[in-house]
Amino acid sequence: MAEGGRARRWWPWVLVAVAVGAWVLRALPFFHRAGALGYIVNYDEGVYAAASALLWKGLLPYRDYLFVHPPGALLLGAPAGAVGAFGDPASGFALARWMATGMGAVSTLLVGRLAMRAWGPVAGVVAALAYATHPEVVTMERGPFLDPLLNLCGLGLANVWLLPSGRAPLPRRAWLAGVLAGLMTAVKVLGGIWGAAALVARAPGPRWSLARRFVLAATFTVMALVGPLALLAPGAFVRDVLWFQSARPEDGVTSRWERLLEMTHERRRYALLLAAVGLCVALVRAVRRSTRAEAAPERFVATAYLLTVAAYIAAHSYWSNYNALLAGPEALLAGLGAAALVGFASARARPVGAVSFGLVLLGPLYSVQEALRGSEIRPPEQVLQARYVREQVPPDASLCGFEPGWGLLAGRLPPVLPGQAVPVDPYALMLHDALTSGTRFPDAAAAFASEDSQRRMVALLEHCDFVLLGARGQWQLSTDSRHWFEANYTRGVSPDSPAVQLWRRHEPFAGSTAGASP
Repeated sequence: MAEGGRARRWWPWVLVAVAVGAWVLRALPFFHRAGALGYIVNYDEGVYAAASALLWKGLLPYRDYLFVHPPGALLLGAPAGAVGAFGDPASGFALARWMATGMGAVSTLLVGRLAMRAWGPVAGVVAALAYATHPEVVTMERGPFLDPLLNLCGLGLANVWLLPSGRAPLPRRAWLAGVLAGLMTAVKVLGGIWGAAALVARAPGPRWSLARRFVLAATFTVMALVGPLALLAPGAFVRDVLWFQSARPEDGVTSRWERLLEMTHERRRYALLLAAVGLCVALVRAVRRSTRAEAAPERFVATAYLLTVAAYIAAHSYWSNYNALLAGPEALLAGLGAAALVGFASARARPVGAVSFGLVLLGPLYSVQEALRGSEIRPPEQVLQARYVREQVPPDASLCGFEPGWGLLAGRLPPVLPGQAVPVDPYALMLHDALTSGTRFPDAAAAFASEDSQRRMVALLEHCDFVLLGARGQWQLSTDSRHWFEANYTRGVSPDSPAVQLWRRHEPFAGSTAGASP
């Protein structure tokens, strides 16, 4: 009895060790002479970091610039945004990256805790390992993306809402769970899936007052975070967050079959096999009369997983890094599947159970090499370009770019130019302008080829002293726009690398100093 108690006390420390390992895996590329800024910059993280910093400058989403998500991420990322706004934007961006790694470690601990409480120590350890090594979530938890916030809030919600069998959450837990569900929806509309899963999980229970408290808390949280900014520009909010997402052309992986294959990619094949077993077990327990009353965790995780998969299949855009939002439910299902397999094997013979436990631990670890491979992406040109921009661009000159993160690395926020759009998200800005023409496009490339997508961006570039074009700019500008651009700008190349390029306007625009980065 005492030995069993000591063993139970050790399991939580195993989860802590896995969480520490998860943090190391995420922070690994930052332990480099270039630090957190040496790791490759993704377009989306540049958008969110720049928008959060501009919020501290008094520039508001929807009213002052286009932003295609609810504002929750900008508000929750306030500490790093403040550093970027009142100090060096590069320092704020680096802080945001470090903060994301911490969120990943806490999420790993929450995954393991929930699975251990619901299905036992085997499930807890395997679920924590599956989340810690999930390649897509490891990548996303290295920067200020939406997914670290969504996963942290969602897994916190599940830990508060889903209690051991026979225990219903107290009213204050229902309020707290509702707040976390509201935070998710305030970060991304798709985050509401976890709130729906929480309600489905408690459906057979008699205490509907808990559900009412949950819904009220979620509603008030969304209203408190989203309402003030949305009410300042209600038409723009509906246009940016709702209409744009429903009308945007296809982009990324457009084939629905290929999306499904990407969601079940072989880079995490063994964890997915365990998750498939776990999904079958969860569905059986959720519908079987003898286990239905105690299957709240199974209903929650199966609902969250299946609804997210369905949403991604139906979405207008999808890239493989979207799988990061699947990591939580997928890891929980892997833990459930592992516990079921080990339990089945142990019922035959204890040695067989011990061997099966060792095997299911190896499943999630297969993904470590893929996660490590991703940590090696540290393009030297990125650091050289930031240095070159700092050397060449005067503080009072305006710098525009098609990769918002590049400007942040050089210590520059998107410029505020009189009468022009603030280029926080040039990709969405140009797609939005194409869509307002009323034309429907088969994909993003076709939209960028339209004249309407170019008009506002070219007008903006006419006022910019310097431009970081890059491959994205080459793609988003039409042939005519590129010809105009090359006729009005001169390309400068860094002596340190031919890949580092900065375009300078032939003659600075009159009054352009008023549009320097805020």
